[in-house]
Amino acid sequence: MPSLRKRKLPSGKTVWDIRYWISGKRKVFTIGETDRRTAMKIYAEFCRKHAGEKLDGTAIITEDSAEPVTGPHLSDLAVQVRLYAESNKSPKTLEREQLALSQIIRALGDISLSEITPAKIEEYKAARLKAAAPQTVNIEIRVLNTALNQAVEQQWWNNLPSSRFRQIRLPEAEPPEWLVEQQIEQLLATEDDEFRDFLLFLLHTGCRRNEALGVRWEDVDLGRRQVVIRGRVGKMGKRRTIPINDALQGVLSAWSRPRAEQLFPNYGPNQVSMKFRRWSRQIGLPTGISLHSLRATFACHLIKNGVDIYTVSRLLGHSSVKVTEKHYLALDPDHVMLAINILNFGGKAHPTG
Repeated sequence: MPSLRKRKLPSGKTVWDIRYWISGKRKVFTIGETDRRTAMKIYAEFCRKHAGEKLDGTAIITEDSAEPVTGPHLSDLAVQVRLYAESNKSPKTLEREQLALSQIIRALGDISLSEITPAKIEEYKAARLKAAAPQTVNIEIRVLNTALNQAVEQQWWNNLPSSRFRQIRLPEAEPPEWLVEQQIEQLLATEDDEFRDFLLFLLHTGCRRNEALGVRWEDVDLGRRQVVIRGRVGKMGKRRTIPINDALQGVLSAWSRPRAEQLFPNYGPNQVSMKFRRWSRQIGLPTGISLHSLRATFACHLIKNGVDIYTVSRLLGHSSVKVTEKHYLALDPDHVMLAINILNFGGKAHPTG
């Protein structure tokens, strides 16, 4: 018979889980934070559902006979991470962290943090790769490492794992493709005015798709000629300000549609990406071109026209100028060749042959 376990977290909250055994291996079904009556109902339903699976366990653990717990468990870590993120991180980051930790708990069970070893994580990666992409597994490992680092910094508990776990080594990602002037003209030839304005906004700000969709009219200051990308939509919750150039100033000043709360209230992330793909195919752009290519186009054309890499990096909101350099050097080899041809040591070309 499965066992119901109640645990008190350092925060004072009460969480519940169900422990059971299959083929001699202990499994954990996490209920989470709730009251005793609800936990009992979930437990009873769980037992009915699995009655035919020959689950071998112990008697139910009630509130009065709660099993002693030695050290914090993964569910404790997830709760503390959520509480910390609610005050210090964006909602998207909070959601991503909780999803990753939930997946780890489902795979490993709600084990104590002292049981998390490099060997255990290697087993997790091997098993998880059967169902998920390496990039997804790496996100989960990064979230776990970040959570453990926060636990140390915030001194939530003592005797935490000292190791930080290795991610899967991946081949270097291909840089995003970018558009030349002729392709930009093709792209902007759409008869859909709202879609054209959206494309122009991306081309003139370098915003990510979700950043542009999250911009509100209150974030646009036509007098000061700037757009504020606020932490609620910026990557990793970062805020930045992008100047409005003459071309975009003209677009926004001539706006004929109702000025709703958001600039582009009629678009959702997936919807506008599919719209872009359909239009790209219709006008014959390369298959590798995506909405994100407009961000690369913004960066590439700025640097081709003499804007320094540090300014471009700030406009893009990159965490480091190295990120900008890595993408840009691969994006425009012709521009790099023009730069290197400035060198002419010796004063003239050496004869060949």
